[in-house]
Amino acid sequence: MKKILLLIGICLSFLSFTKAQECTITATGGSTGNRIICDECGCDDSNGDGIGDLNGLLIETGANIDTIFFNTDLISEGDIVLRPSNTNIFFIPEGVTVIVNGDLRFEGNASPKDFIVNGELIVNGTLDFENQQIAISGGGSIEADSILGASKTACTTDPCETTISAKTCEDGGTNFCETSLPIELKSFEVSKAGQNIALNWVTAKEENFSHFEIERSIDQNNWSQIGLVQGMGESMSDVNYDFTDRNAPFGIIYYRLKAVDIDATFEYSPVVKIEIGFEGKLAVSPNPVKDASNLKIQVPSEFREDLAYVGLFDLSGVIVQEFRNFNTDGSLQINQKLKSGMYILKVNHNGLQENIRVIIQ
Repeated sequence: MKKILLLIGICLSFLSFTKAQECTITATGGSTGNRIICDECGCDDSNGDGIGDLNGLLIETGANIDTIFFNTDLISEGDIVLRPSNTNIFFIPEGVTVIVNGDLRFEGNASPKDFIVNGELIVNGTLDFENQQIAISGGGSIEADSILGASKTACTTDPCETTISAKTCEDGGTNFCETSLPIELKSFEVSKAGQNIALNWVTAKEENFSHFEIERSIDQNNWSQIGLVQGMGESMSDVNYDFTDRNAPFGIIYYRLKAVDIDATFEYSPVVKIEIGFEGKLAVSPNPVKDASNLKIQVPSEFREDLAYVGLFDLSGVIVQEFRNFNTDGSLQINQKLKSGMYILKVNHNGLQENIRVIIQ
C-alpha cells in the first residue's frame, strides 16, 4: 500500500489580521493516520505527524481555510469525507490523480462550493454530493461507480468542460450518468416535394425506443415541434421513416429529430436544412406607380407569415423607409414624397433576400 504524507499547508497573514488560507495536501509517504485537520496554519493529522497508509480519510477545515489543493497523486483504500468549515474551493490540478477505493462524500455546511478538477478523480464507490450547492469546472475527468445527491450540483459550462461519468445515478445525479442511446441513426435527409417538405430517415438499431418528435426552426435557437412519429421500439436492422411538412415557411429552414426512449430520456439528431426560395414569386403592385402610398407587395398564396424585413432604397443605396414584420395584407405606408425614378425594394425573410425594382412616375 502506497505511503502518503500530507504536509503542512502555508500560513499567510497581512498586517494585523488573518487572511483566508489555501491548504495544500501533499503525499510523499510517512507515518500512519487517517484524519486531517486543517486550520489557519495548514493541514496535519490528529497526531501532528503526517499521514500515510490511507485506509480512509477525513478532511476537516478551520474557519480560515478557503481552498484545499490535492497537489500530488493520492490513493485511499477507504472512504474520503470532506467536512469543511468555511472551505469553498476543492482543487485537483492537471497531472494529479486522486483514487478513492471507497466512497467520496461531501459533508458540513451548505454554502456554495467550487470543485475544480483539472486532473483525474476516480471513485471506485459512490460520489455523494449530499445535495449541496457545488459548481464543477476544469478540463479534467471524474469517474465514479455511482453518483448521489447531485440535485444542486452542476457544471459551470454547457456542455460540461469536465468529463463526468458514472454507471448508476440517483437523487439528482442523472445528468452525469452513462446512458445508452435509444437509437442508432443511419441517415436523415430533407427534400422538396411539390409545395411540401419531405423528411426521410433510417435507423440501424432501436432499443427500448418510444418515438420521434420532429422539430423545425428558422434560426437554430428557437425550435418548435411540428409532428410525432412512433418508433419500432426494438430492432437490430434498418427501419425507414418519413414525415411531410405541409406548412413550411419560406426561407432557410432547419429540421432535427428528437429521439425519445421509453423512460423519457432523449437525444437529438444532427440538424439538416433546406432553402425554400421566393425568388420571382414576389411582386409590387401597381408598378410603375404615381403615389407610393398605394404600393402593395404581392406574395404567393402559400406564403403564410409576415415578411421579416422590407426596405425601400434609392439607386445610390440610401434608405428611404424600412418595415419589420410587414403584414402583406396592407400597403406600404411611405410617409414622404418621392421623386420620380427607380427605387429598389429589398425583402429579407428567414435568411433569404429578394430585390424588386419599383418605378415612381
